Amino acid sequence: MFLPILFSLLTSWFLQTPTFDNSTSTVKYSMRHKLHSWEGVSNGLKVATKWNEQKKEIEQISIVVGVASFNSGLSSRDSHMLEVLDALTYPRIIFSSTAIQYTPEGMMVKGKLQFHGVERMVQTKVKMEKVNNKWVFTGKLPVLLEDYKVERPSLLFVKADNLIQIDFKVVYNN
Repeated sequence: MFLPILFSLLTSWFLQTPTFDNSTSTVKYSMRHKLHSWEGVSNGLKVATKWNEQKKEIEQISIVVGVASFNSGLSSRDSHMLEVLDALTYPRIIFSSTAIQYTPEGMMVKGKLQFHGVERMVQTKVKMEKVNNKWVFTGKLPVLLEDYKVERPSLLFVKADNLIQIDFKVVYNN
């Protein structure tokens, strides 16, 4: 009687579902203008994950980040970005996966990206690695502002580039 209980406790302890680590997970955007480049970083992610317990794999993931949670290090630029992105009307950026395929290099993730009131299908490669008892998932996603009906910000009558780079790091404690 004692051995089955001990086995059950040890199994549940060692085979726990990983939990999202919001203290080290980030989403970063990078933008360029003829005069300078900048980045805005948010660690205000909300993540919902469906795990396949047998395979120890993610089956589905949804990520929500508030537009106002990004910090570029310059409050006037952040305020201007909130205006450009109509943050009061569209306060969140949402990604929901529709398919995840595991490859030798990591994962190929397809899903819907909702940004500025527009929803588009996107696809990105995600690298996954185990670091100090944590699963770390990283990737990049190029986004064209015009695809999401975003007016490009300008400085001295020159508009910023249409292409922004989204870098993400989603971390799970194991």
